[in-house]
Amino acid sequence: MHQRRQRAAFDLPQLDPRGKAIMPARLGQHFLSDGAAADDIVALADIAAAAPVLEIGPGKGVLTQRLLKKSGDVTAVELDESLAERLKEKFRDSPHLRLIRADFLKLDLGELRRSAPFTIIGNLPYAVASPILRKILDWKGWDVAVLMFQKEVAERIVAGPGSRKYGVLSILAAIKSEAQAALPVPSRFFSPPPQVDSLVVKFRRRSVPGLPAEVTEEKFLKVVFAAFGQRRKTILNALAHNLGVGKAAAQAALLKSGIPAGCRAETVSLEGYIALTRCFETYL
Repeated sequence: MHQRRQRAAFDLPQLDPRGKAIMPARLGQHFLSDGAAADDIVALADIAAAAPVLEIGPGKGVLTQRLLKKSGDVTAVELDESLAERLKEKFRDSPHLRLIRADFLKLDLGELRRSAPFTIIGNLPYAVASPILRKILDWKGWDVAVLMFQKEVAERIVAGPGSRKYGVLSILAAIKSEAQAALPVPSRFFSPPPQVDSLVVKFRRRSVPGLPAEVTEEKFLKVVFAAFGQRRKTILNALAHNLGVGKAAAQAALLKSGIPAGCRAETVSLEGYIALTRCFETYL
């Protein structure tokens, strides 16, 4: 006699009224419909059988279905009420899935704590992809993340110094992770098809912080945002204006850091911004 299978655990917390009104179309959400691409995305994560998995925005469950074949502990976070109900029905006999209906940006990630770090998977809604990434990068509960972005955003994330696409997002990713472009996904692989292609980025969380202990992230980011606040200006003018330190102090900091005063923000490396933060310590 077979034992009756345990039903899936579904946690459907109430949203606030404004959150409840948000629909996938408003979030810029396009659902992955190509099975081969879904297989490739899951394969990129290289999920160990015992590893907990966190899926952000499961949508119609194309990736979820494959993740459940790889892991015995899958948590999926879905904002949309109707999609959450469909997922609940679709995976009603899946005991290894916990479905949370919530806005990921408002979710207390501390409540998801596991003994092992999460592998994160997500086809991120275009409209909120950057803040979602920032929240992931600030969290210590993961080791690998495989995330799909609008191609232009993904290229900004993985860009290095000297590229016109290198900017604040590139630096944020670099101080918390090692990020690499992993898989192009054309628009025809989605329903409805977006107007642009997508690109999957694989992140490995840094075990050692990208910033030295004496350089706080808050002060470092003040310098970075100041430098990129006026991209068309030289870094000298951008720092002097946006930090309010004056040209003499900005020029002295650049000289001490070995950075040409006439260069642009996108040419300065992570190490260069760390050096600048040290120089501006008394002003921040």
